[in-house]
Amino acid sequence: MRQKIFKNPTVYQIIAKKYGVSEKYVGMIARGERIPKRGIGLKIEEEIKEIINNNN
Repeated sequence: MRQKIFKNPTVYQIIAKKYGVSEKYVGMIARGERIPKRGIGLKIEEEIKEIINNNN
């Protein structure tokens, strides 16, 4: 089995670790495949929007 080796963590990985969820879940929220209504999902969505706004 191959191991994933990352030199620098991605934004998805940083957010996932912060909230204790998978990178896949964060990606689904970021792409709009999941629409969070409350809880951790909503916090993740807000953080993604904040990162987007800070980069513009």
